[in-house]
Amino acid sequence: MKAVVYETYGGPEVLTVAHVEKPIVGEDDVLVKVGASGINPVDTYFRAGIREVPSFPHIPHFDLAGTVVEAGKNVTNVSVGDRVWGTNISGTAAEYVACPQSKVFPLADHLTYEEGAALAMAFMTAHLSLFARGQLQKEDTVLIYGGAGAVGHAAIQLAKQTGAFVITTAGDETKAQLAKEAGADEVILYKQTNVTDAIESLKATVTLILDVSVSENLESNLDFIENGGRIVTVGSPKNNTPSLPWRKLNMKNVSLHGVLLFTAKPSELKEAGTAISTLFQQKKLTAHLAKAFSFTEATKAHEALEQKIYNGTIVLTP
Repeated sequence: MKAVVYETYGGPEVLTVAHVEKPIVGEDDVLVKVGASGINPVDTYFRAGIREVPSFPHIPHFDLAGTVVEAGKNVTNVSVGDRVWGTNISGTAAEYVACPQSKVFPLADHLTYEEGAALAMAFMTAHLSLFARGQLQKEDTVLIYGGAGAVGHAAIQLAKQTGAFVITTAGDETKAQLAKEAGADEVILYKQTNVTDAIESLKATVTLILDVSVSENLESNLDFIENGGRIVTVGSPKNNTPSLPWRKLNMKNVSLHGVLLFTAKPSELKEAGTAISTLFQQKKLTAHLAKAFSFTEATKAHEALEQKIYNGTIVLTP
């Protein structure tokens, strides 16, 4: 079968298309014919060697949407012919992928494979952050950083479905419009206005924060978050070992939570994936698809992601 691979760490140019063996389906696995494979920032970290891969040649990506074409004898929740989406599945940039049945969820009929691959990691991370970690309630006021990004855009929609009041940040008017279309009640243009000042001017009582770059924001978050509030940290790309302003956190009785899709509890992943599928089937959520490239354009797709050319999730199609 055809797959995107790399045989050494490096830039987007190390990505090539090769023929590899079709995976064997285990008793508890399903074989998915891939319609699209989603690309996320973490994929560039593995490709660059910031995070290690188990061996070379390595097939990248963790998100997919496609059709089940084979099922192991112990599989009961998925049937051949089902359209599915999934995340936390290694090596999805291939024509076929074998994975445990627990990692795939029903793909709504009105969604394309490209949209299914685009929603996977973004919505799963957002759901885990808001609910499994943040314990979001309808009376909460939540600040979501990066409302035009994949995770932020998903989190806005999920928070609004709960009934929460949503404030988000955006870098420009175009991104602000994307955030508003997702349902944000207020958008802070952080390049023009200090976030802390904006929160004060809104007279907002922020009880939950979803932060995508905690090393840059933690100090100010602790200034304006409500006493007893919760901060959920999705990422800290500029500094992976930020200092902890413990005194501020302690004085405000704030809880600080990490979230990582790859190590989340299976029960949490199942609950989140089921809820996401249901909301999409009810047409209450929309995927934030940026652009689809072919497998042969993998280098161009990774370059576009790293250069932040598009808002939303980029996907590859076989």
